[in-house]
Amino acid sequence: MELKEYQQGVLRKIDHYLAVLSEQTEKVEKVKVLIAEQGLDLDIGDPCQKTWDHLNNERVLPSLCDKDGNTVVAPYLSRHDGLNRSIPNICLKVPTGGGKTLLATCALERIHTDYFKRQTGLVLWVVPSDAIYRQTWKQLANREHHYRQTLERASGGRVKLLEKGDAFTRLDVKGQLCVMLLMLPSAARQSKDTLRMFRDSGRFTSFFPPEDDSEKNRALLNAVPNLRINDLADMGYMDGIVPGSLSIRQSLGNVLCLVRPVVIIDEGHKAYSDTARETLCGFNPRFMVELSATPNTGGKHQSNMLVNVPGRDLKDEEMIKLPINVENEDKGGWKHTLTLAHQKLEDLAKEAARLQMESGRYIRPIMLVRVERTGKEQRDAAFVHAEHAREYLQEKLGVKEEEIRLKTSENDELGDEDLLAENCPVRYIITKDALREGWDCPFAYVLTILSKTTANTALTQMIGRVLRQPHAQLTHRQALDECYVFTFDQDVSEAVNGVRKGLQDEGMADLASSVKVVGGGGKQRFTNKVTLNRREAFAKLPTIFLPKVLARDEKAVKGYRLLDYDRDILGELDWEAFRYLQADNVKVEDQEKLKRTIARVDLDQKKEDEAKLFFQEMVDHIPDEGLDIAFLVRQLLDVVPNPWQGMRILDDTLAVLRSRGVSEKRLYVNRLDLLKSMKLDLRKQVDSAAEALFREKLESGAISLRLVSSGDAKLNWELAKTLEIDVSDEDRLLHRKDGGDIEKSLFEKVYQRDFNELEKETALYLDTRQSVYWWHRIAVNQRSYSLQGWQRNRIYPDILACVHGTDEGKFRFTVLETKGEHLKGNDDTEYKRKMFELLTAHVDTAIRAGELDLGESSQPTSFTMLMEKSWQQEIINAGVV
Repeated sequence: MELKEYQQGVLRKIDHYLAVLSEQTEKVEKVKVLIAEQGLDLDIGDPCQKTWDHLNNERVLPSLCDKDGNTVVAPYLSRHDGLNRSIPNICLKVPTGGGKTLLATCALERIHTDYFKRQTGLVLWVVPSDAIYRQTWKQLANREHHYRQTLERASGGRVKLLEKGDAFTRLDVKGQLCVMLLMLPSAARQSKDTLRMFRDSGRFTSFFPPEDDSEKNRALLNAVPNLRINDLADMGYMDGIVPGSLSIRQSLGNVLCLVRPVVIIDEGHKAYSDTARETLCGFNPRFMVELSATPNTGGKHQSNMLVNVPGRDLKDEEMIKLPINVENEDKGGWKHTLTLAHQKLEDLAKEAARLQMESGRYIRPIMLVRVERTGKEQRDAAFVHAEHAREYLQEKLGVKEEEIRLKTSENDELGDEDLLAENCPVRYIITKDALREGWDCPFAYVLTILSKTTANTALTQMIGRVLRQPHAQLTHRQALDECYVFTFDQDVSEAVNGVRKGLQDEGMADLASSVKVVGGGGKQRFTNKVTLNRREAFAKLPTIFLPKVLARDEKAVKGYRLLDYDRDILGELDWEAFRYLQADNVKVEDQEKLKRTIARVDLDQKKEDEAKLFFQEMVDHIPDEGLDIAFLVRQLLDVVPNPWQGMRILDDTLAVLRSRGVSEKRLYVNRLDLLKSMKLDLRKQVDSAAEALFREKLESGAISLRLVSSGDAKLNWELAKTLEIDVSDEDRLLHRKDGGDIEKSLFEKVYQRDFNELEKETALYLDTRQSVYWWHRIAVNQRSYSLQGWQRNRIYPDILACVHGTDEGKFRFTVLETKGEHLKGNDDTEYKRKMFELLTAHVDTAIRAGELDLGESSQPTSFTMLMEKSWQQEIINAGVV
């Protein structure tokens, strides 16, 4: 699965954190040895705290606003296990729908293989609710799901899924990556001693000495003092003390304390109780990773937020539907509201049918209907019941019976139905609370709230269910790229505040201005539609165009059309030339890998033969059909989009490996590692070939960055003369650092919501430079300017600056793209840097040769990358100031 750019950024931050943590831990351990040699007793500090301080000094940690509005980094909150050892603990703040579970599995892979240098052990995966439990279990149990594949890769294909009631042995933990799902309430009750997890079950004897061997029990308790022991009554001694008697409870809780799991806390903001935190830390975890859209940022239960993914990142990656259109009907009851929502769904279905006819892309818009009652005995004329809504849809609106499903705690008509399948008829889902969390269907477009008395609560809890974009890709059809909310007889401002609160709870508070009120009237509007004009000083500027990357096409009206990545780049690569270059020397692990694993887990000598037999049986267990070739080819499609070429490359690779004497057993055991290596190798080849082709076409003129005199708006990007935007009551204008007004922005008003910290610093700097005529935040408020290169993802620059030229009355444009320092040197940043350098050189050459005219009012356009630590110098080097 191809990770989004912001997801790659999250993993790069995790990699950096682990590298610094390893370095700091090693330093602390060396100092401890020196101190011990001197016989001193000194506090040398916490390596986790030192790591946080190091990252803070590097300015790579997310910043927060304190109560005075100042930007600060939250202090590190240390957590300690039952033996008072420091626990590395971090929080990934990722909005709902941003791939928290995917990032968790990728983080686990890095923590286990890169930091702990091990492929086995136990992972305790804590979830807050039954719905999320079932969803997570289903995903991790599916061997073709990318979550499971990541875990398989981390463990060398040795994953064992467990539930709280399952029995497992010491060999399971030493020989496999055991992942246990646990419901948060199991660790959050008031009395921990009454938890079933800490009851002596008799199912975990391999982890403990014999009950009647007090000496070994006492030795184990001395080594791990926070293990719970049986009291005298448990041991059968009711009336007195038996000197020297000691028996450790053979409970799941004690097993966790012994094996020291890596703990993943999903929806971590729900685990802030003293009991929950104390219990989880009491399991002596090696590492804790919290996932949350809204982590706690203060107090004794704050989260150590390593990354903060804003909602705008999901918007930029086309993962969510925006804006959110809220329509309140104040002249009719729930039936009229349901009728309006039904009509909207019909309109969306027609648009989806046209999309499929033109592009082949399938979308079936679905409506969620939130009612007040669902129980069989709860039908009352005073409340909207699920059956009321079902009957009205069928009898009055003509909806077919098979298109409606009821989803409640008592009646789940959805079951395991695949809502994304083309043969699935479902278009309406009626519920009360069953879809509040743990439910994910990107075909959901319309949310209809018929629960009048709790409408705002429903909006807050359910808005996230209709935000996800099908296939995480825009359709470029306005109706299908937005979502819709229908209410009735509500105060509109309160209704939209409910939506805003829902966005905040989903970790997307920065997208609050994307809520629009449409139609239906209401007592008050939450957003105002504002028209922004250019500043008076720039009002008479001529039309401003920016060039786009075009492909020469004699059949086109003006001889050019937009560059099409699939047609002009991928379609012209010599796919027959690609093969897995490492097939001749790639290392395919054999039984030596098992021996090293046995040595690494330090098994007792008397257990070694049993362990070897266990591992050998695991290796010998290959499905009768052998390798699933179709599955392997599907995994290559994101790099080699033609399945026939993917099959050819895979067949050639397997043939080479077999000719080297690699057995079918070794191929099967190493299949996921092999896939990972193949994809990395092939991606480098494809990117290199695509870049060479792009440069060749640019040199020959088959591709060009140019303006074309044409009535086709797609060929040139025109900077708007007015901007029509929605402004909320909390949107704040951007001001200079001294409190003065912005003076050189092209438009009369600029809002803080449209900038991240680096973009804001750049804009404020440009606003004070005499050489800058005007600047504009180019990536918001209108159809974004983009550049297509030799990779699929388009480049969307951040800021356009108009700079005084060397000749009187002449100006030139500089397109600026900002990048945080943590992204320096990564593949995406290097790609954009090379693209910008190439396009700048191309424009200079074309204009000197008289081949390209960018307009009467401008000289050549340049493209510049700005890195966080050196952005001012890079602006100077680019000749902007």
